[in-house]
Amino acid sequence: MTEATEHAHIASNGRAELSLDELANLHGGLARYMVEISDRATRCYQAGQAKNRKVALHQLGELTKSLRLSVLVRPQYSEAVEVFIKEELSKVKTVCDTEDWEHFEEIWDGLTMAVNNSHEEFDHGYLVWSVPKNAPSDLDLSPRG
Repeated sequence: MTEATEHAHIASNGRAELSLDELANLHGGLARYMVEISDRATRCYQAGQAKNRKVALHQLGELTKSLRLSVLVRPQYSEAVEVFIKEELSKVKTVCDTEDWEHFEEIWDGLTMAVNNSHEEFDHGYLVWSVPKNAPSDLDLSPRG
């Protein structure tokens, strides 16, 4: 085995040169992901309320990706996130796939409870998530052909 060589990996955007550590610090932690996760979940919910299968499934897919990316910065939550995806998001996917809108609210209530139980479990019980009552104004959720 040879001795590890020191490398100075530097990235440049044309105006600044940043080390890999500096890039990692720019990325931030789980709190940054949670804003996107909440936004995707809200949009999924609102699309489901509008009975817009395509948008609901799209937002659900993006929500799932964001959750999986979030554990790159907080790997201690990996198992819990995968269980959440398997147990909660899969129910939402089934309801949307089958357009079983009659049960959408019930499934979503269970998901919301699971989110807040997770916050409690990981000592963040002061973070109580709920879906905003109004749909995002920048997205038309009416179903299209």
